[in-house]
Amino acid sequence: MEELTEQVRPHVQELLERDGNEAITRVQLREILRRENLSGGRNDRLSLVLQQLRRPMADSTTSRSSR
Repeated sequence: MEELTEQVRPHVQELLERDGNEAITRVQLREILRRENLSGGRNDRLSLVLQQLRRPMADSTTSRSSR
């Protein structure tokens, strides 16, 4: 799931700026998955990916490096 999050992350800022919202939505995440032809669109996984994407980048980098 971290792999999917990292594949999606570069596309998030573009959609946030386009739509004017502060946090990515499920609809936006599905749009990225379709556009980039990425698998993993099950609802239970999307919730976890959304949680990871909504965390600030510093938090995800710190947690990864401390493992």
